[in-house]
Amino acid sequence: MGFIVKPAPRDEQRKRLYAAERQVAALLRDKLPTIGEMQGFVDSILRSRWLQTYFAASVVAPIRVIGGRQRPATALNFLSTISMPKWSRTKFLVIHEVSHILAARCYGEGVIAAHGPEYATLFLELVLHFLGAEDALDMHEAFARCGVVHSYSRGEQ
Repeated sequence: MGFIVKPAPRDEQRKRLYAAERQVAALLRDKLPTIGEMQGFVDSILRSRWLQTYFAASVVAPIRVIGGRQRPATALNFLSTISMPKWSRTKFLVIHEVSHILAARCYGEGVIAAHGPEYATLFLELVLHFLGAEDALDMHEAFARCGVVHSYSRGEQ
């Protein structure tokens, strides 16, 4: 007897989320030009008390950073690697890719839409904790302008 594989949800708000990101000041700020600097930032996120407190050990397992050449920035390799081409090497975009891995680890790969409400909420939380309240507010407002659905509450800051 076989089982039915449910297809991954459609990523309906990808374009809206990317449009919102382009409106956020932190997008191109805080450069991390080397793989070592990006890896250090990712490691500091995963070692943070906040992440360790709210997420299971399997969620905060190591994530490896590799150079991406001309490929787009992406999360890959069984939820353990992010590929970051030179153009994408900012704290904001590293957080974007780390959020993909953490969301998939939390909910299960292919269970939620890649840029869906669960992802957007986690992304906003990571921006708050690792870039600050001003950048989180900037992104929250950009999400509102672009119609990005999430369950993040500014009152929790």
